[in-house]
Amino acid sequence: MLFTAASFKHTNVADIARAVGMTPSNLYRKIRLGTLRPAELIRIGDALGAEYSFYYTFPNGTKIGKLADKNKKI
Repeated sequence: MLFTAASFKHTNVADIARAVGMTPSNLYRKIRLGTLRPAELIRIGDALGAEYSFYYTFPNGTKIGKLADKNKKI
């Protein structure tokens, strides 16, 4: 998903890593191992100019979980 988002924004994962204060090798390792934390995913979304959200959606439309809050520092 991150590679697709980077391509959509005409950038690359290494540039995204630097934008969020991470080394490219560290970000690639986290992607490979699947260890990106929600706060990191939100920061990456901010760097891309996108909103990252994660939640459970129930059949009645109720959503429970974390939505990226642009005003909250993570």
